[in-house]
This record gives sequence, C-alpha cells and structure tokens, in this order.
Amino acid sequence: MRGCCPYMLGGPFMQPKLDPFTTLLELKSGALDPERGTPQVRTQEDLRGFFQVAPEDPDRVVYQVLPMPVPKENSEIQCSTTIIEPGTVGDEYYMTKGHFHAVRDRSEIYLGLSGEGRLILATEDGRYRVEPIREGTINYVPGGWAHRSVNVGDDPLVFFAAYVGDAGQDYATIERDGFPVLIGPGDDGPAVRENPTYPS
Repeated sequence: MRGCCPYMLGGPFMQPKLDPFTTLLELKSGALDPERGTPQVRTQEDLRGFFQVAPEDPDRVVYQVLPMPVPKENSEIQCSTTIIEPGTVGDEYYMTKGHFHAVRDRSEIYLGLSGEGRLILATEDGRYRVEPIREGTINYVPGGWAHRSVNVGDDPLVFFAAYVGDAGQDYATIERDGFPVLIGPGDDGPAVRENPTYPS
C-alpha cells in the first residue's frame, strides 16, 4: 500500500484537487518559506480614498499580504499573512483598506503574531466593534461584518488570516462609505473617534 488509500463516502471515490504542502511561517515577521504566492503590496497611493486625506508620500508601502495559492472555492481555505507598517496619513494610523466579504455570510479568523493593532468591525447598518490585535490574539470575524486592521504601534503589525475560499472581497462599499469610526494618535495613546463622513 502506498500512502493513504482513496476512500468512499456514499459515492464515487474522491479525487483531491491539490497535493498537500507545508510552508514555514516566521512568527515575528510574517514571512513565508517558501513564498508560494505573489505578495500584494499596497502603498499610500493605493489607499487613496480610504484615508480621510490625500496621500502624503504616495510611494510609501502601507501594508503587504503574503498569500497561499489555493483555489477560490468553498471547499478550500484561503490564508495569508498581512504585514502593516507603522505610520500615519493625516491623523489616521496605517491600516488595510478593509472590506466586507463579497459572499456576505463568510467568516474569517485572525491570529495575531507581532506588533500592536486594532481590528475595526462594522455591519451594514452601522454597528461596530473595535478589538485588539497583538501576539496571541485570535479574532473571529463573523459573516456580515466588514473588517479593517490598524497598526497602532511603532513596529510592524503582523497577523495570519484564514477564511472560506469563495468569500471574495467587497472593497467598493468601504471606499464609498468607510467605517463608522477612525483610529489615530490621541493624547493618551490610540484614540477611536467617529468618522465624520460615514453615512448617517
């Protein structure tokens, strides 16, 4: 017998779509070895319209996503590491664009690896939550909640994410409406404040 035998669950033999693989995750930096997918790099210019003010240094990298290349199907699990650099644009900390899932009921899990951040979550009717992201936190993002990660520290914020393969991302709704709250430097550390442009 070679390896694991095919099996039958009340139907035809299952034919796997992928071969198993293993990737090493460097916990502090978020680096993947080997790097299996093409990194998605986002600059200040790429986030024009997501921050409240225009880019101050358009070519500066805000964050990057290091993905695992698996099919975008609901039988698979999309996963990646995200690395958000420290910095600000105007009076907002560096952040991801944020998105709803295109398939709204798809959930997601974040595992905080290093740095200090906040996870902003919001529903389409304007409810919101702000949760911590740091080494060891596990954030559960239920279906129907938009999510945006914010680096509120002096070092890169690094986290690992996993979600159902066909979830997709709806960035357009966030680009149009934003989130109910913004996060930026305050007198006593990171401050959460109302977004003046959020639809009432």
